[in-house]
Amino acid sequence: MNPLLARVLTFLRPGLGHPACSPAAWAARQLGFLCCVLSALAQDSSAVIDATTYPDDAAAHAAWQPMSGTAPVVVAELEGRPVLRFPCNFAGTRIERASWDRHVDLDLTGCRGVSFEFLCRDAAPVSHFSLYFQSGEGWYAATFYPESSGWNRITIETSDMSSEGQPAGWASIRTIRLSAWRGSDTATEFFLADFRKVGVPGTDTLVTVIRCDSANEMNPGESESARRFRSTVTDHLQALGIEHATLSDLDLTTSALRHSQLVVLPHNPTMPEEAVRVLADFLEQGGHLLSFYGMPDGLRDAAKIDAGPWLRPSEPGGFAAMRFVDGALPGAPAVVKQNSWNIREPRAVPGASRVIGEWLDAHGAPTGKAAVVASANAIEMAHVLLDDDTANQRRMLLAMVGYLVPRVWQQSSEAAIARIGRLGGCRDFVQAEREIRRLAAGDSAALRPLEEARHLREEATAQQADGRYPEAVDSAGMAAGRMLTAFAAAQKPLAGEFRAFWCHSAFGVAGLTWDAAIARLADNGFTAILPNLLWGGVAFYPSEVLPVSPPVSTRGDQLAECLAACRSHGLQIHVWKVNWNLGSAPAEFIDRMRREHRLQAGSRGEVERWLCPSHPDNRKLEIDSLVEVVRRYPVDGIHFDYIRYPDGDHCFCDGCRERFQQAIGAGSLNWPGDVLREGRFREEWLDWRRDNITAVVRAVSEQARAIRPGVRLSAAVFRNWPADRDGVGQDWKLWCERGYLDFVCPMDYTTSDVQLRNWAGKQLEWAGDTPCYPGIGAWKLTPDRVIGQIRITRELNTGGFVLFNYDPAAANELVPLLGQGLTRKVE
Repeated sequence: MNPLLARVLTFLRPGLGHPACSPAAWAARQLGFLCCVLSALAQDSSAVIDATTYPDDAAAHAAWQPMSGTAPVVVAELEGRPVLRFPCNFAGTRIERASWDRHVDLDLTGCRGVSFEFLCRDAAPVSHFSLYFQSGEGWYAATFYPESSGWNRITIETSDMSSEGQPAGWASIRTIRLSAWRGSDTATEFFLADFRKVGVPGTDTLVTVIRCDSANEMNPGESESARRFRSTVTDHLQALGIEHATLSDLDLTTSALRHSQLVVLPHNPTMPEEAVRVLADFLEQGGHLLSFYGMPDGLRDAAKIDAGPWLRPSEPGGFAAMRFVDGALPGAPAVVKQNSWNIREPRAVPGASRVIGEWLDAHGAPTGKAAVVASANAIEMAHVLLDDDTANQRRMLLAMVGYLVPRVWQQSSEAAIARIGRLGGCRDFVQAEREIRRLAAGDSAALRPLEEARHLREEATAQQADGRYPEAVDSAGMAAGRMLTAFAAAQKPLAGEFRAFWCHSAFGVAGLTWDAAIARLADNGFTAILPNLLWGGVAFYPSEVLPVSPPVSTRGDQLAECLAACRSHGLQIHVWKVNWNLGSAPAEFIDRMRREHRLQAGSRGEVERWLCPSHPDNRKLEIDSLVEVVRRYPVDGIHFDYIRYPDGDHCFCDGCRERFQQAIGAGSLNWPGDVLREGRFREEWLDWRRDNITAVVRAVSEQARAIRPGVRLSAAVFRNWPADRDGVGQDWKLWCERGYLDFVCPMDYTTSDVQLRNWAGKQLEWAGDTPCYPGIGAWKLTPDRVIGQIRITRELNTGGFVLFNYDPAAANELVPLLGQGLTRKVE
């Protein structure tokens, strides 16, 4: 059955024979329902780009044309549905990628992006997949990778795609290109089904978010912030289950908004006059507006909200939270924390709008400044939506959208109920319940929250049926939380495992002392912390080698505090240094490095705030700073990071030219041409770059172990050693072979379990006898996905893992969850 039709059928309540429904009323209801179904199916059909229902291979070949050397597509059937099979013939060929083109006449301006069903049972031979859209004289491009070896729904938003050449816009897409890039010489295949647009305004998509693309030309300095805060809003909408479209302010037309009920301006510091006119007409015709951090003046009459002044707080924390008037915004939290650094205060129009939320300062005192103003058809918030009180900010956004478009509450409650149990690779509540019971093996610590989740789910379903949508959202959220607790508690610990966190802040976890932060890790079964306490040009302890960060004078020796906490709670401390990169080094130190010609330069002469690895004084600084840590503090280990060049285009400073020329004994050089790709000294250059980095690793290894036998050396490294030894000069396989490192931590930050498994499997081979602890990007993952990736490291027998990053979210949410099962201390 069509999935949209299946969902529409759930609205058929009550039915014939129900005591509340007469035959005549039932018949009338069916007629209206049939119209709804036909409208929904028509919209659904218009969203399809390729249904992958071809009569034979010839028809599929004609539609999806292979590029030179690529095998043609094949019609197939899997699990009873038609699909396309794309062979990736990497074995016995020299093709860089397998690619297919489908010629189309496609307009993507009115939707959020595209999605498709994707299956690749063995993605290991593929480094990555790409989707391209050709428009005008250029292309839009995005990369993706399946998260699992089963069917994946891949969604790519147009706003997340990069551009190549000079594309003519989203209204004139003439080619779709799908590519699988060679990762090895092994053949594989993937399958495609149901290629469609997503976020098409209509039956289910009532909200349109306006992208501020005009900022690229009208105010380039604001384009990145416009993109960032738009992403914050759309990420929240997606998490809330609110279907939405995104539309560029350069493509805004009355026709494009004809199915929308609400337009959202997440941060739109610029807007073309024509777009303002279209939005004003939209409001006059009954549309609604939610605007953050101001709105174009041309919309204010229709929105019935006036502009106030731009304000900066008189002291930090001056705008720290928003408090809502009781009952003014149904479903919103009473108070939402948001530490805003400035505001554009909206003003109510007497008799037409009112202040429904005011700013509080960090002490909870009212400031008298409006935070949110609402009219019958518009809401304006005084600042952009941040992400520092995620749960409450997300709920506030739902309340705002629901205030303007009440139907959204139903949509969000349905999505919240459907999400209960979608964790750990499970599709729904039934599958998740079965998996948790299997893992728990009778353990009440997991079964108790599981039963609570079941009861809350039943409550949410009843509330949703009664039209009590805010209550249903609350109950469903609590049910999902209990389900996650049950899933976490059902996991089993593994003895003898290295379990660590990188902590990027030199001052630890915000809101916790070092002692409290380390105690939390220890109580939940972690064994080590890797705190970032020095960079190429600054130290966060009283160093005699590097400049000392000024806050150390008031906040104390951070290395000593962290070390004391680790000793108190039995955790290892491996002090993390960001090598070469100067970080927050004092300006005078950076200026001195520049005067002494010790900074890196690109091939076109641009200078970077990285120390040049070939300069003898820089090498000495790197070595001495790390050895100083071992000499002065009884740490368990020291940890290299950024122990590489920034990229393949460094370093080409004058000193590098002289030192390289002397190293190879060349009489003259065509600089930098002789060392660039195809240059006559290219291989010698790559060897020389690697040697510059390896020399520091070797020297630190020898000197640190001489001072403190038993100290352990480790490094955070790029994941693909064969490419990265050339690209950034990081030859970490060699460091493992020669015993310079005691363990290595490839930074395997991915949302794809398939990718993690493939990467880590290769890395274990490259590391050889040296322990290899994969680095997991916990900040990119939900807690259940972190659990899943840790389980992959166990399946591969890595002996440990390192998570990034130990911040308030990790300390308050992730660590206690892991401690209930997967990392639980076993006495």
